[in-house]
Amino acid sequence: MPGKNRYPNISAVLLALAVIVFTVKTVATPRSGISLYGDLPLWARLIPGIFALLGAAAWFLPSFGKIKKYVKPALVILLATQIAEHVVFPVVDTYLSVRDLTRIPEQGKFLDSMVYIASRYWPDFLRGLSVTLRLSFAGTVAGLLLAIIFVFFRTLPVGERDGEIAVFLKRSGNFLVKTYVNVFRGTPMMVQAVIIYYLLPVALAALFKVPQAEVDKIFTLMTAGFVVVTLNTAAYLTEVLRGGIEAVDKGQLEAARSLGMSYWQAMRLVIFPQGIKNALPAICNEFLINIKDTSVLNVIGVAELFFVAQDAKYQYYRTYEPFIIAAVIYLVVTLSTSRLIMAIEKRMNLEVKELPSSN
Repeated sequence: MPGKNRYPNISAVLLALAVIVFTVKTVATPRSGISLYGDLPLWARLIPGIFALLGAAAWFLPSFGKIKKYVKPALVILLATQIAEHVVFPVVDTYLSVRDLTRIPEQGKFLDSMVYIASRYWPDFLRGLSVTLRLSFAGTVAGLLLAIIFVFFRTLPVGERDGEIAVFLKRSGNFLVKTYVNVFRGTPMMVQAVIIYYLLPVALAALFKVPQAEVDKIFTLMTAGFVVVTLNTAAYLTEVLRGGIEAVDKGQLEAARSLGMSYWQAMRLVIFPQGIKNALPAICNEFLINIKDTSVLNVIGVAELFFVAQDAKYQYYRTYEPFIIAAVIYLVVTLSTSRLIMAIEKRMNLEVKELPSSN
C-alpha cells in the first residue's frame, strides 16, 4: 500500500539509537528492585546496545538482505524491554514502597508523591473523567443538533420572488444566528460558564415568577455545564457545517431542483448529507477539544477531571503532581479517542470507495 513503511531506514536507525541510549543508561545506573537487567553482569547488559549496532549495520548491507526483515521486530522487542526497565518498573517499585505509607512523601520525591496521590485518589480521578466524558459527548451531540438548525438560517438564500415578510424573516434569522456565533466564539468559555450558571437562574426565576431555589433544584451544576458546552459547541459547529455545505458543488442543488425537489428537499436529501460528511473530521475534532475545554467548568464547581486535580492539590499540599496526573489522563483519553475516530473515518472512506459506480 502507498505510504506504508515510508521511512524504513530512518525508523530502523531511530529504533537502534533508542536502544543504545537506554543501554548506556542501564550500564551506567543499574537498577535495584524489579529489574530485567539489574542483576545481570556488565557484558550481558551491553548485549542490547551491541545488537542494535550490529542490526543497524546489517540493515544497510545488501549481503544481509535475508535477515533484514527480522532486524526491526527485534529492535522493537529490545526497546520494549528497556522501556519496561526504565519507565514501568520504577513506577511499580515506587507503588510498592508508598502503598503502606500513612502520609505523603516529602517534597523532593516527585515520583513517589505522584504515585502516592494516584494510588489514593484514583476513584476521584475516575469520577472526574466520567463527568468530563459525559459532558463532552452529550454537549457535542446536542451542540451538533442545534448547529444543524442554525446552519439552515446561515445558508438560507433570499430569492427574487420572496415577499417582504419572507425576506425580513430570512435576514433577521441570519443576523441573529451570526450574532450568536460571534458572541460565543468571541468570549471565553469560562466567562460564559460564570454568566450562565449565576445569571441565568436569576433571569428564569424572574421570568416565570418562581422562587430561585426552585430553579436551582433543576439548574444544577451538571445542567449548567451541559448548557455551556452545548451552546459553545453549537457556535463553532454552525460555521463548520456552513463551510461543509458551501463546499458542495452548487450544481448539485440546481440538479436536484430541476428534478422537481423543493429547496428544503434538495438540502435535506442531497446537499446536507454531503455537507456533514465534509465537516465530519472537524466535528470529531470538536469533541476532542470539548474533552479538554470542560476543564474551565471548574470555575463554577463542576467536578470534572481538572476540578478533581485541584481538589487533590489542596488535599495533599502538592502543586504539580495532581495536575501532571490529570494531564496524563487527558493525553491517554484524547489520543485513544483520536485513534478511534481516525479508524472510523478510514472505514467510512473505504466503504464510499467500494460503492459501485453508476454508468
